[in-house]
Amino acid sequence: MTTNLKKVVEAYQLFERAMNGDLRAKADVRESLTTSDFPVLLGQGYQRKLLAQYQLIDPVWQQYSVRSLVPNFKKQRLVDILGGARGLSRVAEATEYPTRDFDEKEYDFSVEKYGDRIPLTWEMLINDELGAFRNLDQVLAADARFTEGTVTADALLNAGRTDLNTSFFGTVANDALTADALKAAIEALSSKRNSAGQTIVRPSLKLVVAPGLEFIAKELVAAVEVRTTNGNRTTVMNNPLAGVVDVVVEPNLLRNTNAKANTTWILVPAPGAARPAVVTGFLQGQESPDLRVKNDQGVRPGGGSIGSGEGSFDDDTIQYRVRHVVGAAVIDNQFTFASRGA
Repeated sequence: MTTNLKKVVEAYQLFERAMNGDLRAKADVRESLTTSDFPVLLGQGYQRKLLAQYQLIDPVWQQYSVRSLVPNFKKQRLVDILGGARGLSRVAEATEYPTRDFDEKEYDFSVEKYGDRIPLTWEMLINDELGAFRNLDQVLAADARFTEGTVTADALLNAGRTDLNTSFFGTVANDALTADALKAAIEALSSKRNSAGQTIVRPSLKLVVAPGLEFIAKELVAAVEVRTTNGNRTTVMNNPLAGVVDVVVEPNLLRNTNAKANTTWILVPAPGAARPAVVTGFLQGQESPDLRVKNDQGVRPGGGSIGSGEGSFDDDTIQYRVRHVVGAAVIDNQFTFASRGA
């Protein structure tokens, strides 16, 4: 363990012992806060804990959106040149190979910066209210993942979040989620053709539903058998929907203010498909949330440094700042279907 890393661990462990009521640790923290490096070391400790907590949270968006890295904040352009598989042209003996025309489509998306400042006041330190930072790493990690989720889900909604994104989905149905409606939607996607008129193999699909449809969706695709009764006769058959789609429950669909938000269901390709519907982008080198401490306490008129624990020159606070860069967009609606539900 390097010297700096050892100091980081020791600072964080000392703060944790103080949080747990260790009186000696509290006294040591009070004394340590008068040195310029303790808040910085503590911030580095929280950054390490933040990243660990961030990695532990399994985000819902990864189940239906493809992850992408971008080099800057400019609009990123994804180009679909071939328009999907259409087979090669037959070439007769001693003839020139035919020229293929490109069917070019462009999709744009970009990332944006999100973050907050968390001030620990000088008065809080004087009053020994050390519990303010007890779960800082967990809270900020959850906030970063929450931001990714809302940004991704919002791409499925219109700009005002009053309905589904009809500019992307086109016609949005108002069908309740039933076995017949789901089968009809899947069959429609299975008969899609590309711009060259060739049929396309349907990719693996995700059934993204609002929380109000969680159990209905899971029952539809998890049942092994389906029983139908006609008069006194009952027929038992294998469930044709079993294993055809994977269910994703997306709570952020409730950000939609439409009255039917909780009955919304959507079909999109799995993230690994050749033509994904949704992309979530991160800035290269900044894929995880970044936590920093501000050290701006100034100097005394007679000279000499002032510890960060004395607070900022402007407002007596020690400020931590978290930053996360993320963006999302819908890009290809070739294999998508959306319904507001009943």
